[in-house]
Parts: sequence; C-alpha cells; structure tokens
Amino acid sequence: MPADPFLRSVEDTFRRHGIAAVLDPDGVARDVRLLPTRPDDVAGFGELRIQDQTGIFEILASDFAGFAKGAILDLGGERRRVQHTRVRDPRRFKVTLDTVEV
Repeated sequence: MPADPFLRSVEDTFRRHGIAAVLDPDGVARDVRLLPTRPDDVAGFGELRIQDQTGIFEILASDFAGFAKGAILDLGGERRRVQHTRVRDPRRFKVTLDTVEV
C-alpha cells in the first residue's frame, strides 16, 4: 500500500468506481480500471450536427506506464484505440486517455 494518502485515495476511487477494462488485449493484456470523464460530444455548426465518437477515460498512471498513443483498450468487448494522452493531475497519479472505436 502506498505511503502517500492522496495516492491511496485516488487508487481507492478507481477500485470502487472504475469500470473494468483490459489494456492491450493482444499483447501484454493488463487488467485495469477506468473512470469515464465525459460522454461523446455533439458539435453544432449552424444546422449541421456532428457527433464526436471519442471516449475520454482516466487511468492510473502506474497502470498506463510503458504504454502510449496507439494502445488498445477492451471494455467488455468494445475495443478502443488511444489517440491522445494527457496528464492534468498535478501529482501525476492519473492519465487522461482520448480514445476512438477500433
């Protein structure tokens, strides 16, 4: 168990509220927990509506270590490819994954 109480809190949040997924199911296959951060977005340009099918998820930085853009997530049979990663967490405990369907 980590000594940092903030890290323990973040890990507990993922354990209690995260959804199960498999990271890189065709290679190293690591079980992970993800927190969805927002649904698909609908952008409007006048009367034209475009649905962005991106999915944004947070993952523990320790679970994503060694992976990068292009990694595949399997969420209950739905496969998603990581197209972009960001670290917005000032303590660097979480990574935000921008994903699209494969």
